[in-house]
Parts: sequence; C-alpha cells; structure tokens
Amino acid sequence: MRLRRRGVELSWGEPVPLDRRALLRAARERGRSSVAMLRADPSLVTEMQVGSWFNAGWRARALRRVVLRTRTERLLAPLGGLARRTAIDAAFWAGVRDAADADEWRRLARSSYTALCYHRLAGDMKAGQEAMDMPPRLFRRQLRVLRLLGFRPLSAEELQRFHSDARSWLPRRRYLLTADDGFSDNLTPLRGAEAAQLFVPTREVGRGAWWMGGEPIASWEELAQLERDGVAIGSHSGSHVALTDLPEAELRGDLAASRRELAEHLSSPLALLAYPHGRHDERVRSAAIGAGFGGAYTTLNGRNGAGTDAFCLRRVEPKAHDGVAGFLWKVLTGELLPRRWERRVNPAAAGRRSSPAAGPRDDDPQAPAPPPTPVP
Repeated sequence: MRLRRRGVELSWGEPVPLDRRALLRAARERGRSSVAMLRADPSLVTEMQVGSWFNAGWRARALRRVVLRTRTERLLAPLGGLARRTAIDAAFWAGVRDAADADEWRRLARSSYTALCYHRLAGDMKAGQEAMDMPPRLFRRQLRVLRLLGFRPLSAEELQRFHSDARSWLPRRRYLLTADDGFSDNLTPLRGAEAAQLFVPTREVGRGAWWMGGEPIASWEELAQLERDGVAIGSHSGSHVALTDLPEAELRGDLAASRRELAEHLSSPLALLAYPHGRHDERVRSAAIGAGFGGAYTTLNGRNGAGTDAFCLRRVEPKAHDGVAGFLWKVLTGELLPRRWERRVNPAAAGRRSSPAAGPRDDDPQAPAPPPTPVP
C-alpha cells in the first residue's frame, strides 16, 4: 500500500492452493495481523479490509454478524459460492475481534453514521424537481422522528475527529444533516435543525441556479445570518460545474477561490466540500486536499465508518414520497429503498431508477451548461 501510494505498479504472484481449513486459518490470522498493522500506521485504515466493515451493504453486514455470533464459518466453508465467501469474511473479522481491544472493535465494527442530503426545502414540487424538493412540514416531521427515537446529529468537529483520531468511536444512532446548493428556500427550515451543514457554490451566491431552473440562491448577507443562527456553511465549489471536467489549473483555482470567498464573507466556514453532482476522482480528491479541505461528500449511498475515506463520504437523499418507514430505512442503512418498496411508494420511478452505487443526483445528466460569466 505504501508503494502504491508512491506510484509503484504492483502485480500478484501465482496463487497458493489451500484447503478449506487452511484458508479459514489464514483468513483469521490475517485479521489478527491487520490490527497490528493498523496500530503501526493508522492511515492505512481506508485501504485495508480491516477498515471495510461498512463498505458492505446491510444484508452482508447482517449476515456477517450472524456468522460471527454463531461461529458457523466452518459449516459454511464447504458449501462454496456465497456461503464460502461469507465464511472467509467472517473468519477474517473473527481474527480482528481476537486481536482488537474493546475500543478498537467498537470503532471498526460498531461506529458508523448516515449522512442525509437535501436540496430544495420548498414543497413547490415543480415538474422535474419533485425528487429534490422536500416540503418543510415533512422535513420538520423527519427531524422530530429522529429526536423521538434518540438519534443525535454529529457536529463538523465530531465528524473530523472520528475520521482523524485512531482511538475515536461513535455512540449509536448518529447522523449528519447536509443540504447542497444554498437555495433561498433552505433558510427558514435549516434554522430549526441542529448541527446542519449547508454547501454553496460561491460564485453563484445571490444568483439563480442554472442547473435547477433558475431557482434563487441565498445572498451572502442571508448566509452570514444563517451562520449566526447555527448552520455551518461549506463549499460546493465555485460555479457548480462537475469538477472532473475541469483542467488541472482551473480545478485547483476553483477550489482555492471558493475557500477564499467563504472566508471573506463568513466568520467560521466549514473546511468541508460537497462535490457538485457528486462527481469526483483521484485528481479531484487530490485537489481538494491541496486546497485545504478536511473532507468531502459524494452522492454515493451507504453508511460511513472508520475506514471510509474522509474525501469520499457517502450520503443518501430522503424523498418526499418515502414516508416515515422509508425515511427511517435510509437513516438506518444509508441506502436507497429496495426496488419493490420504491415502486410501491413512488410508481412514477418504476423503470427509471438509477443504480444504488450512483447515489442520488443533484442534477440531470443533460442539464444545460452554465451561463458565461459576465465580463466587467
């Protein structure tokens, strides 16, 4: 992993045949040794299996817990296919559990959170915007449900400590509340939300959102007041274009300028970025780090754990049609509703739902290009 970080190309050698018992023993020993490696270099957690507990979907995590609790990996290994893969996976995590202390195990296998992502909070439900508009009354109801069930939001400081401190772990029922684009209709609903984070494209502040039918974006004065009211505000880049499409110099300039503009207009801007349209790659990630950001949100779905790359944080977007049960499903799993459930609550989405791996989108793939910046 260290060599790969330096750009050295690596290749696998010839596979070594092992019988089933030897394979389980090797997997368990690899789990034990991974804990020692992690103690020696905590930065490896995002690249090792020992940091991948929450990279799996909810079904795989549930199955893993059952096998670990019942110690049935030896019964599954002879069956082949998914059963054998599950047995090897469980043997690895059994080794991690053997070697880890209580806090390490709690951090790696028990600490996680879901980041919720909103866009408009207007309730207009304009044609083409239904999937990205949440009526304020439903938004307030969702927050009320979370409070009643004992869920508590993470602050930006808690988020960054969890991803940077190798001994940090989270209590259960933690979530993050984020909103992208900085629409004017976000101002009033977000004031009542604890630890909310709003991400704005700084060059578009006070203008109309070209990617969302010209919907008005809050002004700097409104954003400064919102910050005083307790909402943390971070960057959604400069002009909301896909960062992956920008040349290198323009990419780095866009992110640096966005941070600078936030610092000029706000007292304590977030050192966090939300990638426009969720689009990112290694080049964009590197530019975000170079601009001084401490982390970045994508639109990939899933829960975030200790091994989640802080510059590839996952989010899921609640929808107006989810209902209370669907909303809680997203909070608990970080995933989209299962297809049959989605078709039942939103028949219009049948046949055009995007891949779960792609996550929610804050744009249309055929959205118009941004208008040219006026020349003074």
